[in-house]
Amino acid sequence: MMEVAERLEDTHATIYYWLKKYGIKRRSWQDSSYIKQNPEGDPFKLKRTLNNKEKGLFKCALMLYCGEGNRRNKHSIQLANLDYRILKVFIEFLRKICGINENKVSLYVQLYKKFNQNNALEYWSKMLLIPKPQIGIYPHTDKRSKFKEQRSKFGIARIQFNNYKLKNWIEKQSDYYLDKFSK
Repeated sequence: MMEVAERLEDTHATIYYWLKKYGIKRRSWQDSSYIKQNPEGDPFKLKRTLNNKEKGLFKCALMLYCGEGNRRNKHSIQLANLDYRILKVFIEFLRKICGINENKVSLYVQLYKKFNQNNALEYWSKMLLIPKPQIGIYPHTDKRSKFKEQRSKFGIARIQFNNYKLKNWIEKQSDYYLDKFSK
């Protein structure tokens, strides 16, 4: 509302009065913020008609998300693993089924401090076809961790795509299949 008031060179109170008088609903803060961050619309385009292979990818990705995804974060889709194949299936789902904007994908890699960061960067970029500038490598410094206990010299990677609308859609789809097959 503040921006509307500024554009019309009027006060916030006046704009609020007119909205109330004519029964015009206000956007939530979340919706206003979403539109500001995505002025050209959603940064994804869901594919509605799927062939058999895509249906398999869809269901596989949803179940991976249920098992390995971060369902607590309300604003971003996150899935972590040290097996590139699991992440590759999920990123293919995001690319082919969800039609995400590739520039908005991030990959965060937690790497044990004694392993080579450049090797890890090369590995994850090559395996998941994500540009290096979209990958962050963070040295793992927990003193309880031992070198010989590390399972991967390339670390554990987390795919992240920040979008609450797509997150909600994935959550609903996941819950649908969990409910369908758990009865």
